[in-house]
Formats: sequence, structure tokens, C-alpha cells
Amino acid sequence: MIGLLPLASAMAQQHISPADKKELRKKEDTLKSLSDSMVFSEHAAVRFRSDSLFTRTFVRALKTNNAFYYPFDSLNISRLYAPDSTFRIFTWQLKKDEYVYLQKGAIQMNMPDGSLKLFPLFDYSMFTAKPLDSARGRNNWIGAIYYRIIEKEYNGTKYYTLLGFDDFSVSSNKKWLEVLHFNERGEPVFGGPVVSFKEDSARRPVQARFSIEYKKRSQDIF
Repeated sequence: MIGLLPLASAMAQQHISPADKKELRKKEDTLKSLSDSMVFSEHAAVRFRSDSLFTRTFVRALKTNNAFYYPFDSLNISRLYAPDSTFRIFTWQLKKDEYVYLQKGAIQMNMPDGSLKLFPLFDYSMFTAKPLDSARGRNNWIGAIYYRIIEKEYNGTKYYTLLGFDDFSVSSNKKWLEVLHFNERGEPVFGGPVVSFKEDSARRPVQARFSIEYKKRSQDIF
């Protein structure tokens, strides 16, 4: 699916030892099969089992020294590198049934010693009626499959605008605009008072994030 590896990261793959690279290729073969199954299987039990195995296998692969620079570009998930290569973010979705899609994700930081620093993301969208109202951390993330990332800096802090997609329901889907930064403890923070409508005659309040919902045509549903 989605994944961009900057030139610097491609060159840095030289830092992965031949033995580690060989092992990562073997793990990637397993991960590709699992990612295909968790996305495309017609049976919910198979999708959930594949997702569980995929997650555990993926974390073990990411523990390989300098795995940050290994692209995993055959996997059926979104993989986006920050433009400054300080982190990359993985996202995918798991179909529970025709009415519920769960988003999954993780942020992998680029550590100087090649070790793993990973922030799992837990989709909280089904537990809140107000997904636009506040900044959120990794434990109450509003899930989406991200397909683009844009880096900006303001008052000495780097902000990353994430554009994402959510197969929201049987009758509609959503596109999301989310702003990510890292706080003083180095933890990811999603959203904040960043979406303003001061020129809008409706005088809507400032939002922490922005979404557009698209209704599906009846022939796409049935």
C-alpha cells in the first residue's frame, strides 16, 4: 500500500547487517501473507487472528537493529516516513463486520543507536461522540489510514499534518486532517486548537482536527 522511503533512509539501509537484512526479508514474507489475510479474508475470525499474529511478528521484526531503515514495502499497510526522517507511522484497518472498521497503528522513532522505540496507537473513535473536541494521545487516538504527511515548524516545535482515510460505516466513509507533534516528554500528541473557522459565517468553534464524511451511493452499498 502506501510507503515512502526518503533517499537518506534508502542509503542508511547499508547500516543493516547482511544477516539482519536476510532475517528481515524472511519475516517480511510472513508479514505479507498475514497482512493480506487480515485485510482481504472473507471471514472475521481469520482477519482477527491474522491481525494478532501480524502485530506480534511485526514488533519482533522491528526490534532488529536499525530496522527503522527497512522499508517493509510489500506489506498491505500504510507506511509513511516523516519528511525529516525522525519517525515513521504505520496504519491499517481491520474490518469487524459490515458496520464496524477498527483502525490500527504505531509510530516508530528513529533512534541513533538503532534500537526500537515504538508507540502503539489505540483507536478510541467508537468510544467517543465528540472526536473533534480535544487533543489526544496514543491511547485515545482517532483512527485513520494515513496517506500523506506534511512537516511544518511553528515557534520552535515541529508539527506534522496527517491526511487520512476511514472506511467509517456501511453507508459512508471519512477523510481526516490530523496534526501531530511530540510533547516535552517525547510522546505523540494528536490534534489541538488548530482548525479555525473565524472567516466562516456559521462561527463554528475551533476544532482539534477536521473531517469530511462522504455518503456512499445506494448501488455501492447493496
